[in-house]
Amino acid sequence: MQAKFANLYSQKRTPILILIGLCVVLYFVNIGRWDLWDPDEPRYGQVAREMVNGGDWIIMHFNGKVYADKPPLFFWAIALSSFLWKGFHSFSVRFPSAFFGTLTVLLTFFLGKKLYCRRTGFFSALVLATTLEFAYLAVRANIDATLTFFTTASIFCFMDWHFREGQRRRILSIYGFYFSMALATLTKGPVGFILPLLVSLTYLVWQRDWRSIRQMRLVTGMVLFFGIVLAWYLPALAKGGESYLRATLLQHTVERYATGWSHAKPFYYYALRIPVDFLPWSVFLVAATLYGFLAETTEKRSRFNFLFVWGLVIFVFLSFSRGKRGLYLLPIYPGLSLVVGKLWTDWIDRSVGQLKPFWISFAVYGLAIGLMVAGVVAPLYCLKKQSSYLTYSLPGAILLIGTGIAMFFLHRSKHYKAVFGVLVGMAAAAFFYTTSVIFPVANESESGRFLSQEVSARIQPEDKLGVYRERTGMYNFYTGIVPITELRDEGELSRFLQSPGKVFCLAEAKSLSAFQIRGMMPTNVQVITQRRVGGETIVLLSNQ
Repeated sequence: MQAKFANLYSQKRTPILILIGLCVVLYFVNIGRWDLWDPDEPRYGQVAREMVNGGDWIIMHFNGKVYADKPPLFFWAIALSSFLWKGFHSFSVRFPSAFFGTLTVLLTFFLGKKLYCRRTGFFSALVLATTLEFAYLAVRANIDATLTFFTTASIFCFMDWHFREGQRRRILSIYGFYFSMALATLTKGPVGFILPLLVSLTYLVWQRDWRSIRQMRLVTGMVLFFGIVLAWYLPALAKGGESYLRATLLQHTVERYATGWSHAKPFYYYALRIPVDFLPWSVFLVAATLYGFLAETTEKRSRFNFLFVWGLVIFVFLSFSRGKRGLYLLPIYPGLSLVVGKLWTDWIDRSVGQLKPFWISFAVYGLAIGLMVAGVVAPLYCLKKQSSYLTYSLPGAILLIGTGIAMFFLHRSKHYKAVFGVLVGMAAAAFFYTTSVIFPVANESESGRFLSQEVSARIQPEDKLGVYRERTGMYNFYTGIVPITELRDEGELSRFLQSPGKVFCLAEAKSLSAFQIRGMMPTNVQVITQRRVGGETIVLLSNQ
C-alpha cells in the first residue's frame, strides 16, 4: 500500500489531476445554484455589467456613477466570463473566483514541491483547497481569491528565483515576481505590490542575505511593474481627473488603511479570525510552527523561515490597518497550508525529529472531540433557533460525529495517512453539502432577486425606484434599473415619497417604523409587499 501511494506522488500528472478534479467539484459544480448575495457579489457583478453595457473599460461605473473603489482587472475577468457563459448570472459572476482559487491550489502544490517534495506540495494543496475561508471565497464573487492568486504567484516567482540555480531561469523568475505584483495591483490596488514586496524583502533581511537584495533587479523590475500598472492608470486619470486620483489613491487606500472608516476593528481582530477561518487545519498551526523552528538543518530552517515570514508579515501589516475583514487575510493561507502540509508529510513518515508527538496527538484528539461535540450541538441549535433547518443539519451532524470517531481510532492505531485522508474527505464533503443543499435553501431569505421581481412586475419606464439606507447593488443587478435613487436620511425619503410622479421605495422595516413614529410618512404611501432579504425584512412602498 505504501508503495502505491509513493508511486502516486511520483507521477507527474496524477496529483495535478486529483487537485483539479477536487476543485471542480468543490468550486464549480454548484456556484450557479444560489443568487448573488450582499454585501459584495451583486455590486461587483453590476460594475462589470455597466462596464460592458457602457463600453467604458477604463473607468468603472456603479449605479450610473464613477466607481473608484477598485482597479479593473477583476471586473474585466467577470466581463470575459459573462461572454464565455452567455450573460451575467451567478455562475458567470462567480467563475473568476473559482478559476483563480483553483489556480492558487495548483500553485500551492508547485510551491510545496519546490520547497520540499512532491508529496508535501500535494498535501499542502489539499489543505488549502479544504480550508473554510479559502473554499468559501472561491465560490463567491469577491476580489480576494483573485488577489490571492497573483500575490501567491509573485511570492512563488521570488522563491523560485531565490532557491534555484541557473542564471537564465533566475532572470525569468525575478521578472515574473514584478509582473505578478503588477497584476495583483490591478486587482486590488497598492496592497497587491505591498504584500509580496514586504514578504520578500523581510525574508532576505531576516536571512541577512544582502547579496540577493542587490541582485533583485529592483530598478528594471519596477520599470516593468509601473509600465503594466500605468498602462491602465494613466488613461484612467486622464478621463477621471483629480477627483478620481484623490478617490482611488487616497480615500480607498491610504485613508481606509489609516483611519478605518470602513470595517473598523481592533488590532487583535485577525488573531481571533485565523483559528476559525483556517478550520479544520488551524488546530495544527501551533505544532506545525514549532516543528518548523526545530528543523535540524540550516536549509530546512531557511525554507520554513520563508513560510513563517510570509504569514507573519502579512498578518502584522493587515493588523495595523484600522479597517479589517476576515477575507483580507486570504493571501496568507497558501503559506499556512504549506506549513501544515509539511508537518503532515513528516508525521506520516514518522520523521518529525525533535517535535514531541504530544503536540500533534493533542491537536488530532482535540479536533476529533470538537467535531463530535459540533455534530451533537448543531441539530440542537437548529431545533431551538432555526427549526426549518433541522432536517438539513442531520446529514452534517452524522458526518461530523463519524469523522471525529474515525479520527480518534485511526490515530490511536497509528494510521496517520488515513487520519489525514478522513479529515480532507470530511472537509470536502461538508463544503460540497453546504453549496449543494444549505446555500440553495438559504437563498430564499438571503437573495434580493425575489423582491426585485416584484419591483420589475410593477414599475414602468417613467417611474423611479429609491432605496432607503440599503445597498443598491442587489436591486441594480436583479431589476436592471440604473440609476436607483439612494436615500440617506429621513428628509430625503420624505421628499422622494412626495414626488409628483409615481415612485417605488425599498426600505428596511425597522427604519420605516422609526420614520412612521416621527409622523413623516406621507398619507398616500402604501405598502405593496415585504420580504426577508439578508436576514432583514425589506418593505416595498409606493406613493400611488
